[in-house]
Amino acid sequence: MTSTPSRLRIAYINQDFPPEVGAGPARVLELALSWQKAGAEVTVITGMPNRRMPGRPDGAVHPDYRGRAFMEEDWQGLRVLRSWLYASPERGVARTMANNASFMVTGALHALARGGRFDVAIASSPPFLAHVTGELMRRVKRVPLVLEVRDLWPDYLVEMGVFEGRWSQKMLFGLERYLLGRADHVVVVTERFRARMAEKGVPPDAVSVIPNGVDLDRYHPDTAPSPLPALAHQDGEFLVGYLGNFGAGQDLRTVIEAAALVEGAAPDVRFVLVGDGKEKPLVEASARERGLKNLSIHPPIERSDTRAFYNACDLCLVPLAPLPILRNTVPSKLFEILACERPVLGSVAGEAAGLLRDSGAGWVTAPGDAAAMARGILRARELSAGERAQVGSRGRRYVAEHFGRDRLASRYLEILKQVARA
Repeated sequence: MTSTPSRLRIAYINQDFPPEVGAGPARVLELALSWQKAGAEVTVITGMPNRRMPGRPDGAVHPDYRGRAFMEEDWQGLRVLRSWLYASPERGVARTMANNASFMVTGALHALARGGRFDVAIASSPPFLAHVTGELMRRVKRVPLVLEVRDLWPDYLVEMGVFEGRWSQKMLFGLERYLLGRADHVVVVTERFRARMAEKGVPPDAVSVIPNGVDLDRYHPDTAPSPLPALAHQDGEFLVGYLGNFGAGQDLRTVIEAAALVEGAAPDVRFVLVGDGKEKPLVEASARERGLKNLSIHPPIERSDTRAFYNACDLCLVPLAPLPILRNTVPSKLFEILACERPVLGSVAGEAAGLLRDSGAGWVTAPGDAAAMARGILRARELSAGERAQVGSRGRRYVAEHFGRDRLASRYLEILKQVARA
């Protein structure tokens, strides 16, 4: 056993980081700030921001970072090493892979050249290839490595049909097993992920669950003005909101179908969908084809505005596609919504459904079932405002007890200290 310095030096590798928005950047930033507050020294290794930035198109590097190969900056007191990556506004699997692979290489080069000494490194996915960057650091810098698995990305890619050939699947899962087998520890975000790691050959004592959580000081009930004019209540309106990624995994075309079913039955219900992603053009086209007057789609908003968004909604949607692999997933937005005391309709299964039922803070419908979603929305609408407030208050109590970010960060930091000592 070796001792660790009093000030633990942590490298946190994640391709996405603010000003990009989303679950990954938020988790990295909030955990890193908590660790730094606790006395650790954190360096974030990331790419040039190029997607999910409010007011900017996906695939275009932010002007403040354009034309640079490598740079170092201070972000709220964190040391951040940014690297060039391939970015393109054109969508497609090949371009996405080029984007991920370019950061895999440049991120590793930057960390090795300018990172300095670390006591422990974390490589977070998705994207999956960030784990290769972490393995390169482990080998060259001889630093203990923690692989953070926020999505079962290889499983997801195969189930979605991105990797269809037998040999390509074999290579993908072979690379995953290789990386998992050489990591000093694995951190996952759900108990189902822990079980899947065991199936992939990771010893149970080498896996810890640190779920996504929520900063309770940031997310809470609030009467601040909504960031979107579309969320201004008209007399008697019932607002249903979705905020997040427009991807195949979110199955927002089912939301469009549900809105069409609700439109005739309850014209006072209005849907507001906010975000961006690969499926957004298809979702917009589906809404246009149906000529929906009770639904509007909007660009992403700043993370600082998300609390106001949730609080402006009478009901928040958390949908997932009807894929077996997504039964293992608990969307991070669920914790934020519950902390804001807003009722939730989750078209989810598995662990996310269990969490929502245990909290008593909303309703669960089967993923992909537009009719069930429509019925759930109408059921929530039938409640009085006071009854919905009671549903929402149960959610905040639940996440405060189980998913406060500071408590989770403290548990995670102890794991990192143990890995560094071993």
